[in-house]
Amino acid sequence: MTFDFKVKTPCYIIDTDILAENFRNIKKKADGAGLSLLMAMKGFPLPKAFPFIKPFVDGISASGLFEAKLGSDMGKEVHIHTPAYKAEDAEEIASICSHIVLNSPQQASIFSQAGSRKNQFALRLNPQVNAVKEAVYNPCGSYSRFGLTKNALAEVKLDIMNRISGFHIHALCGNSSQDFNNLISAVIEKFADYLPSVSWINLGGGQAFTEDDFDFADFQENLDILHTKYHLKTYIEPCEYLVMESGFLAVTVLDIVHNEKDIAILDTSLSCHALDVLKNYYQLPVVFPEECSGRTEQKTYSYLLAGNSCLAGDVFGEYTFSAPLKPGDRIIFGDMGSYSFAQQNYFNGINFPDIAFYSRMSGIKPVKSYTYAEYENIYD
Repeated sequence: MTFDFKVKTPCYIIDTDILAENFRNIKKKADGAGLSLLMAMKGFPLPKAFPFIKPFVDGISASGLFEAKLGSDMGKEVHIHTPAYKAEDAEEIASICSHIVLNSPQQASIFSQAGSRKNQFALRLNPQVNAVKEAVYNPCGSYSRFGLTKNALAEVKLDIMNRISGFHIHALCGNSSQDFNNLISAVIEKFADYLPSVSWINLGGGQAFTEDDFDFADFQENLDILHTKYHLKTYIEPCEYLVMESGFLAVTVLDIVHNEKDIAILDTSLSCHALDVLKNYYQLPVVFPEECSGRTEQKTYSYLLAGNSCLAGDVFGEYTFSAPLKPGDRIIFGDMGSYSFAQQNYFNGINFPDIAFYSRMSGIKPVKSYTYAEYENIYD
């Protein structure tokens, strides 16, 4: 991406060239492995980007009714899963979703009067594979509310099992190809007795597809067992690694203050516009100015880059530059595609960033902006 354009800041920028290339590359690898590709809406709920995505996916995976309605605009398969459904939403969910995942057998009663032959129902399974180190992100950790263990599945009544055509599993978060292989092994080992009774399985997301050491050959043998022995259509539902490196956040320096260190106050907020960064304590790369480096010992001018909210910890981190910053300077953060606008909030009444698309052919194109009226409608 070149940075000679001007946009009102703060602004999320999606490089649609990178976005399409990401999907194209992962789609090619998924096809080679016999995997059907869904896009998880939870990290990238942006229908205006669907034209760039639609050619490469079989559909979307939604975490609830609103995501399902939004994702249905793509006109492809709509899979839905959530810990528990509301009875009053059953008819609408059944009318929108092609695949409905039940987190527990009790949830089947909610859809007893809803749905039709076009709906495919599934049970979420818990393979008890602890591949995720951070407990807060581990769907298979102790006391997990997600899915049925092997012992719990054995207790499901026959009338419910007769309605089930698939299984859903989500147990990874930024994991390696070896971890994915271990997950498939656990599924085969623990649920082999049930696999012949279904026609499809969703192995979830969280596979670190873009990492250099992610090798599809690591899990192909076990994946082939699902395909050839059990004849299962096999889905995956990534998000983060589909939109990796396609998102940016353009901001402006509002002021420079000094308290032992120089602090640049930006027209954005970590707690409002990059919440995933705040929750996970990592530092975003700065891609513009290009001479910026996170390695403070190599540059002359060092600044804490701080947000414009009242939260004391609203700090992007310490960065160094080869020239001093001043009010009005533009800074662009990378790694802002997934979970950015999906988690933005109006804390302190700070407005949402604009959203713009960028491509080499078309340049910058604003696609969404927010007004006070939208903020007022929430709280008025």
